[in-house]
Amino acid sequence: MAMKKATKAALYSALIFPGVGLLWLKHYARAAIFITPTLIAFWYLCSTLYNSIAPVYLKMLRDAEEGILVVDPSNLDALYLKLSQEIYQSIASHQDQLFVAKAILVAAWLCSIISSYFLGKKQDLLDDAENTTFKP
Repeated sequence: MAMKKATKAALYSALIFPGVGLLWLKHYARAAIFITPTLIAFWYLCSTLYNSIAPVYLKMLRDAEEGILVVDPSNLDALYLKLSQEIYQSIASHQDQLFVAKAILVAAWLCSIISSYFLGKKQDLLDDAENTTFKP
C-alpha cells in the first residue's frame, strides 16, 4: 500500500524543512507562509550567535598571540570554562530576542506539519472520492 499524501506531506515538512510538504502538495502560497518566518528566525539565530561568538574568538586569538593566553593541554577544562563563560556573557544580552526567534521557528515548524497533514488529508479524500465514483 502506498503512503497517503497526508503522511508524506507531513513527513516532508517535519524532516526536511517547514513548508516542503506544502510545496510537494503544490500549495506554494501556503508554503511561503511557513518558509519565510522559519528562514528569518533561522537567519536571526545564526547571525546573533555568530556576532556574539566572533568577538570572543578574536579576543582569544589576540591573547594567544600576545602570550596572555597560554594553552595548557593538561588543563583544557579551565580554558573551556573561561571560553564558555565569555560566550555566555556575550549572548546574555540577546536572550529575549533569541527566545522569540526560537519560538517562531518551532511554531512555524509545528504549524507547517499540521497544515501539510490536513491539506494532504483533504487531497486524499478527494482522490478516494474520484476513485470510488462509478464510471461506465
